[in-house]
Parts: sequence; C-alpha cells; structure tokens
Amino acid sequence: MEQYISIAIKLLVSLISLVVVIRIIGQKELAQTTPIDLVFLMMLAEIVGGMVQEKKFNVGHIIFTVVFWGVFIWLAEKLSQRKKLERWIDGKPEILIQNGTVNARLMKKEHLTMQELETELRKQGVFNLKDVRLGILEIDGSISVLRSKNTKDLENVKV
Repeated sequence: MEQYISIAIKLLVSLISLVVVIRIIGQKELAQTTPIDLVFLMMLAEIVGGMVQEKKFNVGHIIFTVVFWGVFIWLAEKLSQRKKLERWIDGKPEILIQNGTVNARLMKKEHLTMQELETELRKQGVFNLKDVRLGILEIDGSISVLRSKNTKDLENVKV
C-alpha cells in the first residue's frame, strides 16, 4: 500500500510541477508549441515517468528535475529568439501552393500526402486547388491560404 501512495504522491507533485513550469514558460495553448517544445516535453515526460516508478527517487528529485528542465527549456527559448537560431530550431514557413500549383518537392520533404493537403484545404473552406493563390505550410503544420480573387466565398453561395 505504501508503494501505491508513494507513486500517487509523485504523480501529483509531477503534474503540479509540470503545469507550473509550463505556465511560467508561457505555453498557454498546444497550438503555440514548436517542434523543439514537443521534443522537450516528450523527454521530460519520459524522465518523470521513470522517476515515478523508481523507489530510489523521491518527490524532491522530481521537483528538482522539473524545475531544472524548465530552466533549460526557458534558456532554449531565449536562444531561439535569435533570428539565425530561430529558423534553424523552429523551421520556417514555406510556400506549398502557388496559383493552384502544388510544390511536390516540399510535399515529399514534409511527408505530406495529397489527401492530407486536401483535408487541410477543406478546413479552410477551399475545395479546389485552383482557388488557391498562395498556400503556406506554417511551422506548426497548419496551412494558411490566400484565395484567388475570382473565388466566391462559401457563405455567398446558395444551394
């Protein structure tokens, strides 16, 4: 029974510590998470998960690890704000569609299928590639779309 209580306390402290660190760093929404943030969070989850299961680690170890990791992430964020490092760490938006033509090389590089692209376009209200003047693949994986001027908005079309 003592082992279960120990694990429960470690999990609770871990959760609270992680939430506090994430709030301090400023990640309010998952959509704000960059690829490097995701790597940091997955690594931290693995570390804390292992510590919770081990008897030799106590609550103090977990708090130290989470705080240290939070400082490490904060420093990485500060470094990534430098323009040269920012593009290298976070990536950069790239033109995926121009005047209805898809950049096949970029789709292959990003492992994006035509079905996935069409799904993302439909979420933007675009049902025909020819209606896209400019489609940008953002660093978070979303696609921003600028429609051609001769395209009617869906709201104006009556069925």
